[in-house]
Amino acid sequence: MFVLNTKPPEYNFAGTRVRLLMSGKETGGAFCMMEFFGPPNRATPLHVHEREEETIVVLEGVVDVTVDGKRVSVRAGETALLPRKVAHRLANNTELPSRYLIVCTPAGFDDFVDACADVQAGPVKPVPPQPEDIGRMREAAPRFGITLLPG
Repeated sequence: MFVLNTKPPEYNFAGTRVRLLMSGKETGGAFCMMEFFGPPNRATPLHVHEREEETIVVLEGVVDVTVDGKRVSVRAGETALLPRKVAHRLANNTELPSRYLIVCTPAGFDDFVDACADVQAGPVKPVPPQPEDIGRMREAAPRFGITLLPG
């Protein structure tokens, strides 16, 4: 099946700009692919995916990946695979923005993003996550096999 996405939807995902490049609906559930624009000095919560692996391809900047308690800096041009069922966090610990692709196999994380954020008109400007953003994530996470951990 050939799919061409010329107008990917954009989300304000807890203050981070995310473009949905390929959804699970478009790939028969095989995978989804998103482009993240990581604001400086911002991190995801520590979390676990029960259902999917994440492949991260850093296009610009540096993404610090903490996997199972160990931190590794992934730089532009490098790729990392995060296995399912292992606690991890992604962080931009620099003063510059980062940009990276995430491919989740199988798809499903795209539906989580859609449940936690609204499609935006035009490019999303990064802002600090709001309490309502975090609330939506906490409420939706269990439905998508995601566990948000303390710390």
